[in-house]
Amino acid sequence: MDNKIHPFDLLQSLEEQSKNNAKGLPQQTETRALWSGIGFRLGDVEMVAPLTQVNEILHFPNLTLVPGTLPWIKGLANIRGTLLPVVDLQNYLGQPAIHLQQQSRILVINQGELIVGLLVDEVTGLRHFDPEDRVTRIRKMHPAMKIHIRGAFKQNEKIWHLFDMSTLIEDPQFYKVAV
Repeated sequence: MDNKIHPFDLLQSLEEQSKNNAKGLPQQTETRALWSGIGFRLGDVEMVAPLTQVNEILHFPNLTLVPGTLPWIKGLANIRGTLLPVVDLQNYLGQPAIHLQQQSRILVINQGELIVGLLVDEVTGLRHFDPEDRVTRIRKMHPAMKIHIRGAFKQNEKIWHLFDMSTLIEDPQFYKVAV
């Protein structure tokens, strides 16, 4: 009977062995909040818009032309029952009109009561940047484009210009679409 171990002693022994063989807790590492946006291209300029400012990305839809409008108004699209005016963003910003290609896309923005589609050369996808990668020096560009830029991020030797969509909505010229 001396060989028998009391169950409580057995539990204490198992607890002691577990503590001796246990691995430590994982080390805490500091994580940083990343800034996220939608990457797109206008001509040879890489842009990124805040994720909160882009509601949807569309392929180029069938359009109904609107007579008497400026050339940067491409027309109206019927998107799930909603009429969406489509603007050639590059042309609006004083550059040559976008030549439609397979990778051309529409960025749908919804600011207040205005819903508009912005034609861009290409959408390069979701982009994440460390706030420390923000730079103040940006490339030379057309003044009409530069007024919408709110800084830039440098990532892998590429500069991504931060395009603030809300500045379009605040620009009175954006609403003057008639010839």
